[in-house]
Amino acid sequence: MTERKKFNKAGFTLIEIIVTVVIVAILSIMIITFLSDSFIKSGQSVREIQKAAVLNKVMTNITADYNQYPRWRNSTSYSVGNEVLPISTNGRYYTCVFAGTSGVSEPNWSDAGNVIDGTAKWNVRPWMLISTRAGMWQSNVNYSVGDIVIPTNPNGHFYRCKMAGTSGAVEPSWPKTGGSTINDGGIQWTRLIQYLKEAVGTPDLNIKNNSYGQYYVTINKFIKFSGSNVETDIVSGDPENILKITLKNDEGETLTALFMVKEN
Repeated sequence: MTERKKFNKAGFTLIEIIVTVVIVAILSIMIITFLSDSFIKSGQSVREIQKAAVLNKVMTNITADYNQYPRWRNSTSYSVGNEVLPISTNGRYYTCVFAGTSGVSEPNWSDAGNVIDGTAKWNVRPWMLISTRAGMWQSNVNYSVGDIVIPTNPNGHFYRCKMAGTSGAVEPSWPKTGGSTINDGGIQWTRLIQYLKEAVGTPDLNIKNNSYGQYYVTINKFIKFSGSNVETDIVSGDPENILKITLKNDEGETLTALFMVKEN
């Protein structure tokens, strides 16, 4: 009798083994289920981050296409080769020839020699005086698709060449509104902000796949802000100088940007 009791204390009964196996199996299933759900959620988060990054890249491409020549800014660090357009538009673009920080106030932009601006130095783009890619409109000049000009009497708007050709002998009238093209000799121009509106595409359920990337358009329209800073749609006769664009990705995330013209 004493020996049997010692044997029982030294081992497990069959019932104890079965119960232990069942408990281990249940715990294993719970752990696997929890970890699997965590892995799935983790994967979803990574995909969402990737999709958001792609959407940001698309908007960056759209912005770069519109702001090909950024406006000069005060107290800003510039590197050699940076290009700016004066705030007080004079039909010229300037290249940084000596790195530094721009001044507190805008310099006097000259067509001859270096322009001193804080610790930075600028010079008018050499080809601006002989090239037609951008700058003040000129008569009887060959322009290519994508070239950008400013009216000789600046109105705040830029105009992009839509159909290549030779400009006319007389400068055309430059509208500030409307989606129609401007005929100029053998050339067709369109307002830069209107070009952007058309290039982004119409709001619909179809995915866009172009040089900007892949995206959906939910909003693409001109808007205005009332005196109380309330956003509303423009009506006939209102300036078309604020373009609102909202994009969406497959995850349903949206991104909005405003593109504006400072009319003279």
